[in-house]
Amino acid sequence: MALRHEWITPNALLYAWESDLLTVTPDGQVCEVEVKCTRSDLLNDLRKPKHSQGLLLNGTFMEKRNGKNLTLNEAREEERRKLGAQLCRRPNYFCFAMPCVVYRNLKGVALPSYAGVYTVDDEGRVFEERRPIQLHGERIAKDDLLGLAKRMHHRYWEELRRGKHHPIR
Repeated sequence: MALRHEWITPNALLYAWESDLLTVTPDGQVCEVEVKCTRSDLLNDLRKPKHSQGLLLNGTFMEKRNGKNLTLNEAREEERRKLGAQLCRRPNYFCFAMPCVVYRNLKGVALPSYAGVYTVDDEGRVFEERRPIQLHGERIAKDDLLGLAKRMHHRYWEELRRGKHHPIR
């Protein structure tokens, strides 16, 4: 069964990390898409705690090195843990999106087994190279969905205020 990406939010802050793209299916399943433009960009991402510490696969909470300050979203997750949460919040599915040429030149790089892969060719066509596996079955909470909507709303109006998008005349 293919995921229908009905709700799409770029640069979303929902989890303990920023997501390049979050999509939500009609039944409330969340898919995170991490956009990687180069091989080195991908390798750097694989070192992040969401992969290296098992946050995505196992739902374990992030362990920060001593002396490192928590971001606002990391602090929210830490508060959830202190209140008794057993697992960190995470998407139902995780995918990488990258140019076809980057995907073809990944010799020696093992992508996580749970990660789907989308590629984009030089003509802008998108291909599903590998389907993601479902990480869990919990649906996005209505409050989280409302929070995404509010942030998109504010971002939209801030862009208009700054004059980055001019109305068509």
